[in-house]
Amino acid sequence: MNGDVTVREVMRREYVAASEGDSLHETAALMLEESVDAVVVLRGQEPVGMLTERDVLERAVETGSLDGLTVADAMATDLPTVTPDESLSGATELISGADTRRLLVTEEGQPVGIVSEHDVVTASTLSPDMNGARSVETDEAMMTDAVAPTAESATADTEYSNQGICEVCGSLTRDLSTFNGQLVCNDCKDV
Repeated sequence: MNGDVTVREVMRREYVAASEGDSLHETAALMLEESVDAVVVLRGQEPVGMLTERDVLERAVETGSLDGLTVADAMATDLPTVTPDESLSGATELISGADTRRLLVTEEGQPVGIVSEHDVVTASTLSPDMNGARSVETDEAMMTDAVAPTAESATADTEYSNQGICEVCGSLTRDLSTFNGQLVCNDCKDV
């Protein structure tokens, strides 16, 4: 993955926001209307949480209805954040380690966008055979190793070849494999 690419280059600057006291039902309707899978929850201008489709669904199943519930009743308060100047590889590590599908991008404590695992994967520079693009260094290394590739060059070429988004559950994983014609993570392969 190209360490020179920053979150600023791939983040979505537009996001939908709600407040803690907003109706959960109305906020879910807004999410559908805006075609977003997450809402940033603000207290004034301060980000205090995030509400995802999954959070709404869990509350609906638990209570049988969204009536009378507020965003605060369903939102996640452990809000993983990243700065716009963080490297794309750093953001990938945060997403992988935080068990989340998106990070709030903040600058000086203010939200400026969202970066999702989909954004990361879409913008990632994977191995040459994955996206058809090669750097000058990769081409030179391949020419140098044309007769007898070294373990080091083979590792560099395949380092991210199994990383991506599972076609079944949609999660970012470092270990994809082909199963029934789809690229799937180990959890979905076992189902």
